[in-house]
Formats: sequence, C-alpha cells, structure tokens
Amino acid sequence: MLLVIGVCAASVARDLMSIEPAPPSDARRMQPPKTSDASISQAVKQWSQFVASQFAGDQACQACHPTEYEAHLRSGHSRTATPMVESELAQRLLQQGEYEDSLREQTFRFTRKANQFWVSTSTGQGRASTNELAPSNTQTSRVSVAVNWLLGSGTHAQTPIAIQKDGSRGIEMRWSSFLGNEQLNVTPDHDQYETFREGTAECFGRPMDAMDVRSCIGCHSTVVPPPPLPLTPQTMIANVGCERCHGPRKQHVILAGRGLPEQSKPMINQHDASAHMETCSACHRDERSVSADSTAAERARFQPYGLKKSDCYLQSSGELTCSTCHDPHDTTSHDRPQYIEQCQSCHQPQASTICPEAPTGDCIECHMPLTPWTQGIAFRDHWIRVVEGTASHATEPNSETPP
Repeated sequence: MLLVIGVCAASVARDLMSIEPAPPSDARRMQPPKTSDASISQAVKQWSQFVASQFAGDQACQACHPTEYEAHLRSGHSRTATPMVESELAQRLLQQGEYEDSLREQTFRFTRKANQFWVSTSTGQGRASTNELAPSNTQTSRVSVAVNWLLGSGTHAQTPIAIQKDGSRGIEMRWSSFLGNEQLNVTPDHDQYETFREGTAECFGRPMDAMDVRSCIGCHSTVVPPPPLPLTPQTMIANVGCERCHGPRKQHVILAGRGLPEQSKPMINQHDASAHMETCSACHRDERSVSADSTAAERARFQPYGLKKSDCYLQSSGELTCSTCHDPHDTTSHDRPQYIEQCQSCHQPQASTICPEAPTGDCIECHMPLTPWTQGIAFRDHWIRVVEGTASHATEPNSETPP
C-alpha cells in the first residue's frame, strides 16, 4: 500500500500517490520492475532466513567484547535510525499538535493512528505554486503522509522521512529537530524550497526516488534488503551496528562459543589504511560525493574527503586513518589535549615538520578550523593543512583556497 494518501480529496490523494520522482540521471536510478506479491513474499522469506543465518546482532558481541560493546552504545551509530512512532520526538510532536512553517506560511499537524505517526497539511494554503494535475476547485482539503523513520543520532539533528514500503520513493520531511532547540526548524537545504506543487509530495518536503531512499536508509542501518524487497523493521537491521563495519559474524559467534573464534575470518578485512578509509567513507563520504561547485561548509561535512587530501594522510605510508584519532566504537571525543597529543606524536619538537607558528599551541584550531554549516551546526574541516591567513583568521572557513 502506498504511503502517501489524501484524506479528504480522492483526486488529490491519487495525485499524491502517483507523483513521479525526478527523472533518473542514469540507469541506476530507474525504478525496479513490478513484481508479484507472491514472489515478493517468497523473497522476503528467503532474505529473512539469510539474515538470521549470517548476522549475530550487537548483543552477541558483548560477552567477548564488553568494552567495545559499551562504547558502541554511547556512540551516535547505535541510534541513527529509529521508527518514527517510537521516537521521543514523535511523542513531543503529538503533544505539540502542529508546527507553523513561517517560510512557507504553512501548517503541519501531527497525529497517531493505527500505530503510525501521521503528518497532515491543508491544500489552499502556503506558498503553493500551480499544479496542473491538481483539481481545479477552491475547496480546502487535507492531505496526509505516514512518517515511518527518524534518521540521525541527535548529536546534531534528526530528520523524519516517509518512505513507501517497497522503497521506490519517499519524502524527506521539510522540518527537523536540532540539538539544543525545543522548536522544529527547516531541514538543512530545504530553505530553497519555499514554493511547492500543491497536492503533491512536495507539500511535505523533498521527494526522494528509489536511489535516494536506499542510499539514505542504507547509511543509517547495518543491512537493508535489495530492491524490490520492502524496507521495514522486519527486513532491515536498523542503526549502524558492529556488523556494518566487521561484516556478518554469526559463524564467528558460534565458533567463539567453541573456543575457536579465529577460524572465522572477518568478511570485511580492514587490512590497511585504504581499506579502513573505504569503510568509513561509504557513509561519511569522500571525493566521490563532492561536487566541483561545493562550498567549504559542504566539504567539511565529508570528513574522509578532507583527510584523504591531507599531507598527514598522504605521507603516512598507509598508517593514518580515521581511527588514528577517533575510537570507531565510541562517541566522538571532545578531549582537545588528546587530539593535540596525537598530532605531536608525529610533529615532535625536534622534527622538521613542527609548526613554526605555535609549536605548543592548538593544532586543531589552526589546521582544522571549525566550519559553520547550518542551524548552529558546525564541523571540523578534516583537510589538515595550513589555512590561508593567520591563526586568528583560520576560523573563517570561507578564506580557504578551494580544492
């Protein structure tokens, strides 16, 4: 059953349900062929059997790896995909009742029914542009969508999405929750969409095609089924768990119980810096995800992109990776002296590479400036380099030389 339905106007509902995503840019973005319900049901059964036979789950790792397990529970990875109806944000919004989008002059209303979180809005309001497919009447109707996932750990923000069960399309909601702010605000990059086609998925936010949906959900999960299998809590392992980076470990757990854990080799072998970086950049992204016209703020979001451009990485003989400075199992540390100590483990006072400006100063502030992005969110630029200007100017990210 399609996610997006019109509640009061059948013609508007049909338009919402049939809205097509943006034309594919290549063959990968094409929709999967139609498949019968019987074959889908059989495929889901086979997929479930495969997952059960190969994946052990995070809890199975605790007995032998208690330190890493406890650290993972503190990390954002462990809570990056939550069923919307079960989230704390959903409970808060149900109490709040509605949200006013001042940029659009539009009201969103929140309800719960049939154990789903619903968002509705009225037609004939806000800065809606003309939609030739919408019915030509002046009556106000209400359209609704069931929101099924809340993405993001909350370290910076959380954004709800509504996706069709088969994953062929979805909607990134126009509003998000930001850390330290009790009020909703416009989802990053959505401030450009002040107008929308009335009676379509654009009423609620940014339409997503099949590739958008799979990419988005995929980076917030340990494993997702291949298309056209449905994306549900039953077919996915939500959140980024141990087996996202170490591969399926069911056989490893079984052999560990027999005292033979070493006989099950990791399916994902992070044997060198390049392989390690490939694992991280699959979601944290590198040069393959950065457009030529990207801004400094956009580039700073992609930490592997910056690190792989750094001389520290290029001249490390394959030794430097993300985990050199960050424990991949734990939440991101804010211990600045620890990071500086890590820098100085290579850039020692007697070395020719010691900083001539402030050899005992704050390496991070000068060489990895904090780069504002949006809504009070800022990222450390991981392109470690001499930023144009003095230390006092290094916190002005727009002064850097483009890559």
